[in-house]
Amino acid sequence: MNRSALLLLSLSLRLAAAPAWQNAGPGGGGWIQSILASRHDVDELLVGCDVGGFYRSTNGGKSYTIQNRGLEDYYVECTVEHPFEANVLYLGCLSGVYKSTDRGQSWQWLRNGFPPIQGYSWSAPVGALAIDPEDADTLYAGIGSPRRQKWGAGAIYKTTDGGKAWRQINAPGSLPKDALVSSIAIHPEDTSNLLIATQRGVYRSLDGGRTWQDSNQGLPHTRIRRLALCPGRPDTVYLTIASRSGVEPWQGGVYKSTDGGKTWAARSHGLAQSVRAGSKSVNLTSWYDCLAVHPQDPDIAYVGGAGWVNAALYQTIDGGKNWRNVTLRGEGGNLPTGWITMWGPTVKCLSMSRLDPSTLYFGTSGMVYRTRDAGGTWEQVYSRQLPDGRIQGAGLEVTCLHNVMPDPNVPDRVFFGFFDIGLMRSDDAGKTFRRGVEGVSPHSMANSCFDLAFDAAKPERIWGAFGQWGANQGVLATSQDGGLTWTMLAKDSGLPNARCRQLILRDGMLYGALDSHGVYLSRDQGVTWQASNQGLPTKAIRSLRAVPGKKGSFLCVLGFTGQKLGGIYRSDNGCRTWRKVSGDFPIGDVKNLQVALTNPQRLYLAMRDRNVGKVPVPGGVYRSDDGGKTWQQILRNHFAQSLAVHPSQPDTVLAGLNDHPYHDQSTGDGVLGSRDGGRTWYSLNDGTLTVRQITALRFDPLRPTRVFAGTGGNAAFITELTDEVWKSLAQVKNTP
Repeated sequence: MNRSALLLLSLSLRLAAAPAWQNAGPGGGGWIQSILASRHDVDELLVGCDVGGFYRSTNGGKSYTIQNRGLEDYYVECTVEHPFEANVLYLGCLSGVYKSTDRGQSWQWLRNGFPPIQGYSWSAPVGALAIDPEDADTLYAGIGSPRRQKWGAGAIYKTTDGGKAWRQINAPGSLPKDALVSSIAIHPEDTSNLLIATQRGVYRSLDGGRTWQDSNQGLPHTRIRRLALCPGRPDTVYLTIASRSGVEPWQGGVYKSTDGGKTWAARSHGLAQSVRAGSKSVNLTSWYDCLAVHPQDPDIAYVGGAGWVNAALYQTIDGGKNWRNVTLRGEGGNLPTGWITMWGPTVKCLSMSRLDPSTLYFGTSGMVYRTRDAGGTWEQVYSRQLPDGRIQGAGLEVTCLHNVMPDPNVPDRVFFGFFDIGLMRSDDAGKTFRRGVEGVSPHSMANSCFDLAFDAAKPERIWGAFGQWGANQGVLATSQDGGLTWTMLAKDSGLPNARCRQLILRDGMLYGALDSHGVYLSRDQGVTWQASNQGLPTKAIRSLRAVPGKKGSFLCVLGFTGQKLGGIYRSDNGCRTWRKVSGDFPIGDVKNLQVALTNPQRLYLAMRDRNVGKVPVPGGVYRSDDGGKTWQQILRNHFAQSLAVHPSQPDTVLAGLNDHPYHDQSTGDGVLGSRDGGRTWYSLNDGTLTVRQITALRFDPLRPTRVFAGTGGNAAFITELTDEVWKSLAQVKNTP
């Protein structure tokens, strides 16, 4: 399928009618990238995240709505408001600039004048946006990614018509070629006077951005993080500067200018100045990032500590001569944690209300906090904690899922295996949650939960696969209380330290599929394990499935390795020996294999586009009716990630479509469904499915009309697929 056809399919997916989805998650848990207290309403809060898109609260963070319609990626770096028209907002994202004229309900991508859209990279990642306070049709966009410290292009773009057309305004050579722009400040009394912060220093323009001069007098080096001025006294400017990690003496903190950025003086007394000598970790040397300055009083400012060793918000009331920590944790402190207790308050974004400067918000790598008394007291505004210890999301869902696992033995009990926050259990089908990682050790292994195995004879007994999503490390554990607390397997159990993708309990035996190690089995309920890979390559195992109704029969799918295609292997003797059954069928970047429970010859396979050596392997969904010997493609899509087959209807299949967030148009294509084995497909997407990167799909085995979808940014979604809903769906074009 050519790219125009793919775009047509993608468009048809977005416009089709679909069932209503209910968002489900614990609240928070992911990177809060940008935050803005509205200048038009003291209770309005605008939030942007790295994987979840844009969120809006109209009650000071008590609840949020996710507003992603029209976005082509979900990484929101910065948000600016129109100074006079409350409905007009702009976003700076990795894919460029977006504009809304309905307060974020829909977004228009503003690409005219930027570099061509790229299919495999970011063409114009926006690191900073600023709007002219006098002429609100004039905006500036700086290129680069401040968080990742990359993709700088030494480029400033400008529009004078509200974003309809842009042009690179800075003259060639006026900025370093790799300068990434993290802040843009416009002088409110002379709007041709601009300051920018880059990792190559501060630069100043007096002609609306055409020419630039470095402005670093008084600074010890040029590794600038952010800058902010006082709107009422715009010659007062604060900036943050980053010390080199692990290098002494420390040369970071805050600097201040009182002459509009011409000269600078250190203002870091009272700030933590820790250095872990020799460590290259940015989190083990104190560093400061975001700033907020009082709109009228230049002596009042706040700065956020962004490392693990200085995770706190600091305040000055004397122009930076002295700073004090206003976020005190622990007994007697003023900063409640909410359910996230494993991370500190590293400040990743910060905003002060122009309408009430004693109201501030800051976001961290998982939480949002609010003060209404200038830091005297704080409350967390990312989640709700119920009196009995349960957690309830407030709409700020910023997490990614490996898996959604409805308990086959207990109605409405559902387990959610997250990236970064591990395992959550819900006893009411996703309305409320309890975190279930107590006992998982070492602590780093509670980062992710990949799969669970349930014991029908003892419903409270569960085996869990935990580990790290960013490294091939993992552990297994057992629970006797329904997944709330865990006991680790002995270190000498025979299992390697590796991620376990699947756990299966069958006929009293446990089977596990481990990355780079193949299949392992246990005959004593997980106490000891043995490798069971005779005839089975082990490097690229992707899925292990039991064949229904066939005792001792299993299927294992392997992905590509290097320039070698993968394959599907079968064992009919309890995984002791394996044989390849997929023949010459090309398997590349395979993501999922499912077996129909009532027809074990019916298999479904999900793959992503991939060239393996000289062999192009198209992405999409494939079907086999003979146990994996022969295959036909039934859905063409560049990135099919997940599959779910109805427990009693082998022709009813759902496909979760995804995309990697590494290029301009990377939102994924959501959920499609078929009731005829893939001959026709219907869209299950509408505005209630706010993220289309689908990582997991499950039918509820005890209530098969209920479907769970895990996403790569907005936690989980739940819907009911009744016959009436199926009849209402719009068919989508599909040309395998």
